[in-house]
Amino acid sequence: MTLKDAALYATVALVAAGGSLWLAGGSSPKGPDTSNWLPARKADLHAAPLTTYEEQVPFLESEWLDQHWETPIPWQGEPPEDWSAIESDLSPETCGMCHPTQYADWKESWHANAMGPGLMGQLLERDTLDDNFSEICQACHAPLTEQHPILYTKEEVDGKKVTVGVENPHYQPELRERGITCAACHVREWTRHGPPAENEPNPEGAHGGFVPREEYEDSRFCYRCHDFKPGKRSLSDKLIQETYGEWRRTKYAAEGIHCQDCHMPEGRHLFKGIHDHDMVREAFSAEAALASTEGNRISATLKITNTGAGHRFPTYVTPQVNLVIWQENAAGEEIEGTLMRDAVARKISPNVSTEYFDTRLMPDESYTLAYDQERHTDTVALQAAIEVWPDEGYTIFYRLRIKNGAKQHPNTLPIIQEALDHSLASRFTAWEERIELN
Repeated sequence: MTLKDAALYATVALVAAGGSLWLAGGSSPKGPDTSNWLPARKADLHAAPLTTYEEQVPFLESEWLDQHWETPIPWQGEPPEDWSAIESDLSPETCGMCHPTQYADWKESWHANAMGPGLMGQLLERDTLDDNFSEICQACHAPLTEQHPILYTKEEVDGKKVTVGVENPHYQPELRERGITCAACHVREWTRHGPPAENEPNPEGAHGGFVPREEYEDSRFCYRCHDFKPGKRSLSDKLIQETYGEWRRTKYAAEGIHCQDCHMPEGRHLFKGIHDHDMVREAFSAEAALASTEGNRISATLKITNTGAGHRFPTYVTPQVNLVIWQENAAGEEIEGTLMRDAVARKISPNVSTEYFDTRLMPDESYTLAYDQERHTDTVALQAAIEVWPDEGYTIFYRLRIKNGAKQHPNTLPIIQEALDHSLASRFTAWEERIELN
């Protein structure tokens, strides 16, 4: 069944069961073990494809953007002879000398961490002439040619297309580590581009001024790295990533509210998202309600609604938002065996071959955890919470990599362990409420 069939602008009420938070379930001669499955998977819930939602704005066709986001972004070439060393330096630190606010924002953003340990732990062993895995990842995570140690082409050998790499003479190792830099969005062939400003660009100023482009204020600018192109990898008739497509089908798109309005407020280079506690709290509303305490059982509900995200909440396959209810004793302690949990997320297999469930919410859609448990003799209250695990998809991958790769990847395992530690540390509680019982 589709989630939209069961819950479009309504509630999906499930009787939840405890257990593991992400396990796909093992297999046995008797069939899969479902004891650890989340309720959403037990119910086989799958959010409807975007084609079932009405487009509010069309896809913005732009030859300039298509060329702007050709990756790897072509080598800038030799800088003008009369330019200073500062003007011909692509490092974010140098940009920050004249743009300190933007640099300070970027430095703390996830764009600056796009080449963090989770990715570098995979790439370091695959920077080889016959493996273009790094090129595929860096198309978004570090797209400048100057950030690529090897440049790849496809050549025909014995009637087959093979990957052929050559060492990049323009490679800057320190720039690769900077991730999505200022230049990735703003510099092409040494010409600076940016959103229109109040003052006219000064061609006699530093680096020849800049070229204003309205595309910088349109959601389509973000499409290249936050949407897969039609025909690319999909499951259940949904692309693995389609955030721009989600936005185009929302009331926010119809009202002219773009990605930049929320994620780059007032032009700030913050790139806030699922890791930002305040932003997440503004994206949803939650409501806990006691249904019944008859006999020795407790029934309650916890409902979450997408009231502020201009796309599915959460978007993509990485985050997991948990709905949780448990019983507490007089000391405010969780009573073992009473916790029930479900997830708003898109859970897919590690090899990206199967969608286990998808309970993500388009704007104004809701999802409800129905709690029904025996009341413990020490119970005095129910506690409800919304947990946010921003990197859960990566957490699963890192754990599998460490478990299965100890012998194959001894040099990079410490880096992956660091990434796992970071992913676990990113978890937070976004909302909670206590319901006192008589």
